[in-house]
Amino acid sequence: MQFIDISQNANGWNWNFGDGSISVEKNPKHTYSEAGNYAVVLTVINEKGSNSKTLNVIVQGEPVQENILPVADFDANTTSGSAPLSVQFTDLSQNVNEWSWSFGDGANSPEQNPTHNYSSAGNYNVNLTVNNENGSSSKTLNIIVQGEPVQENILPVADFDADTTSGSAPLSVQFTDLSQNANEWKWDFGDGANSTEQNPMHNYSTAGTYNVNLTVSNENETASKIDTINVLEESSSSDSSDSDDSSDSSSEGHSHKSGSSSGGSGAGGSPEPAKNVQVKEISQIFISSGKDVTFDFAKNATCVESITFRSTKTVGKTTTIVEELKNKSSLVSKLPEGIVYKSFNTWVGNGGYGTSQSIENASVNFKVNTSWVNENSINKSSILLNKYDDKNKEWVELPVNLTSEDDRFLHFTANVPGYSSFAITGTKGEPNAIAAKPAQIATSSTVASNTTTIANTSTIASKIAEENKKAPGFGIISGIVCLFCIFLYRMKKR
Repeated sequence: MQFIDISQNANGWNWNFGDGSISVEKNPKHTYSEAGNYAVVLTVINEKGSNSKTLNVIVQGEPVQENILPVADFDANTTSGSAPLSVQFTDLSQNVNEWSWSFGDGANSPEQNPTHNYSSAGNYNVNLTVNNENGSSSKTLNIIVQGEPVQENILPVADFDADTTSGSAPLSVQFTDLSQNANEWKWDFGDGANSTEQNPMHNYSTAGTYNVNLTVSNENETASKIDTINVLEESSSSDSSDSDDSSDSSSEGHSHKSGSSSGGSGAGGSPEPAKNVQVKEISQIFISSGKDVTFDFAKNATCVESITFRSTKTVGKTTTIVEELKNKSSLVSKLPEGIVYKSFNTWVGNGGYGTSQSIENASVNFKVNTSWVNENSINKSSILLNKYDDKNKEWVELPVNLTSEDDRFLHFTANVPGYSSFAITGTKGEPNAIAAKPAQIATSSTVASNTTTIANTSTIASKIAEENKKAPGFGIISGIVCLFCIFLYRMKKR
């Protein structure tokens, strides 16, 4: 403490600080080491006398420091759930420098924000105790861990359909799986044959009543369904309707009904050996008399995109199979002329149904990879669809129309007299720019137009020949005119 003298006329000073200490300085400093009330007396003097003054000084003790206690608090991201349950704890405590967690299952942690995993069901009291130099504090939270949920056993349901359930032997049947929750299939066709395919086709070669049993399974259970297929004796030639079908089959193509179920014709019951089938695709639709029908092959597994025709009779739910082949079909004697792009078979229904005796306005829509065209220098305008005439053992060229093209494929359509074995061909040459246009069926007017064009061309050629006789040196010009007329005819024909 600093004392300041403000006395007058003094030349001597005598300080008594009240705690036993004194000083003769004019402006002394003094330190009080203990609390208390002290009477400080200043006596001043000069040659004429002395004078005193007293001042009371109060010295307080050191301030008492307040004890700051910890406050425990925390939160959890979840307080209930199925085992195993992982819980993230977040500390919200105040004035803390130590943490002690007890998770209620015998486990502990000194971390501030621990994560704990409860592996089994139960009610767990989680306790957090926090500390500092002045004390401790605790908080408890209840965690409810439920048992693992009981997984419901999803059972399979067996169901299937057949495109036909009766018919004359040999009878080819397409089975379609309609089961639910199944991942394995086992078919017993009732004639000793079996299959593990999901949607098999089976050929019954002899008459009889066959109980078809489909057994489906998954990891939980199995289920079965049985249906009956009635195969009648092979029709005699006296049956007019069956005789017509048989005639169709022999005159315009093989019937895919003729394959043997035990003869390795796994290409869907067709007469083509399974080992020669690269890939196949199946399409089903209901066929009514006089109605246009289209079988779409949406998987794009083969070069055939769809087939379209009008049926002359009602045959009900019908299956069409397209087989893209590895090599030449075993049903044809040779390949057609030109460079072969793809060979394929198309089978519609049973018993030679897909022939001109049963259908009309038939067409095939197919695609050709542009890479094949470019790699083989194929003239686009030379691409043809060839149909095999089984009766005459020869290929028939069918003109095609380019309907569209994209970066990968040229898309064509061709009118066909029926369905059996086909081959797509082309020839090398300068690529001609041909425009995509809708498919057209030849009419009497177009035939007449072409006939007129031919007649006109012949007339022009005759006149030119007469002029050649009259005008020497005119031969070159007449030759050019003839070539031009032929070019116009060909353009007209296209």
